[in-house]
Amino acid sequence: MRIGVALSGGGARGFAHIGVLEALEARGVEVACVAGTSMGAIVGALWAHGVPAREIYRLAERTPWVSLLNFVPRGGLVSGRKLRAFLAEYLPPTFEALERELVVVATDLASGEAVYLTRGTLPTAVLASAAYPGLLAPVEWEGRWLIDGGVVDNLPVDAARLLGADRVVAVDVTPGAGLPKGSDPPRSLIGTARRAVDVMLARLTAVRLALYPPEVYIRPEIPEVRFEDFGRLEEIVARGREAAEAALGAYAD
Repeated sequence: MRIGVALSGGGARGFAHIGVLEALEARGVEVACVAGTSMGAIVGALWAHGVPAREIYRLAERTPWVSLLNFVPRGGLVSGRKLRAFLAEYLPPTFEALERELVVVATDLASGEAVYLTRGTLPTAVLASAAYPGLLAPVEWEGRWLIDGGVVDNLPVDAARLLGADRVVAVDVTPGAGLPKGSDPPRSLIGTARRAVDVMLARLTAVRLALYPPEVYIRPEIPEVRFEDFGRLEEIVARGREAAEAALGAYAD
């Protein structure tokens, strides 16, 4: 049986993936391949490289995530230079050097098609997968301009299948379509735009889950965690671990 893991995008919410990977390691689950989108691509690439989940946690803990962003003068977008340097420091130069097979998902800005990257320069591919629209600048890849894979495939179960997985553990940290109970709607322009993106991601992910259902579906309980809540690492990881233990236990039963 070939087991694959699919890790969704979601900004800081993606730290929950670390807790899920800890649970998989603790159970001795042999994972052959990893599919990731955006933050799921960053965490997934590190894990595919052979970095244990606790080491990924420690790396996330000491990384000043906000400082990885440096603004370019045109368009108000973040160039991604610092994030690219971070990825180049902790990842091998190519997919071929990874311990596990990996696919990262990006979106072709011109055609709107999903692009499944499995070869070539790994840091550039992961950067493209994480190029959040309106925040990070598009990334050039073999003559195409790529942005965040979450635009078309935020929970890449189908990408894991492309690598031959016949059992997929999917970890969904996509924000919900509804606001957390008791919360007020956003009042700023940026907050409203981000909320609109969250709703679109939630609806699209629900459709894709119906088309490509995984064997194990894990959704950590983090409704109040925002995209930029990088300071809540410990809490988010713990919730990912708890959700994984519950889901994997039920699947084993």
